[in-house]
Amino acid sequence: MTGRATGPAGEILVHVTATPPAGRDLLAGKVVVITAAAGTGIGSATARRCLEEGASVAVSDRHQARLAEIHDELTEAHSGRVWSAPCDVTREREVEALVAGAVRQFGRIDVLINNAGLGGTSSVLEMTDEQWLRVLDVTLNGTFRCTRAALRQMVAQGHGGAVVNNASVLGWRAQPGQAHYPR
Repeated sequence: MTGRATGPAGEILVHVTATPPAGRDLLAGKVVVITAAAGTGIGSATARRCLEEGASVAVSDRHQARLAEIHDELTEAHSGRVWSAPCDVTREREVEALVAGAVRQFGRIDVLINNAGLGGTSSVLEMTDEQWLRVLDVTLNGTFRCTRAALRQMVAQGHGGAVVNNASVLGWRAQPGQAHYPR
């Protein structure tokens, strides 16, 4: 990760190159399932970090082309510890297939990271029911569906696990056009 701050005349004030710390095997032997892990955002960064910490990772996303790209990238660096499946968290069958596939691939699930979320930019005065419901179905109901499926598996395995729900800063402060973003 590289960052640069410049002054009024364009001069470089600060140039920082940050390298993530080396993994310490904090997740060695664990199986982590991550939703919305394709692309360049929090989901793919989380997958990279979990792999660096020794986990096997099941990545999912509804965007199949981006999912294929992240799968190939992660597999190149962590062969045998990456599995992927397309999953739209608004579809129960796809969520169940994600959990079942991760268990088939790795034998169990230890951690679920709910990262799927959807925002919007409509004011409440102009927002349609469809816009409202779409955001809630992905961000709220999708988190529920994934959590339920993962917990059913974790309970069946006979040991605990962890569920991490990613949230937005919009849960703490309002922002125009984001009334339907429930995080």
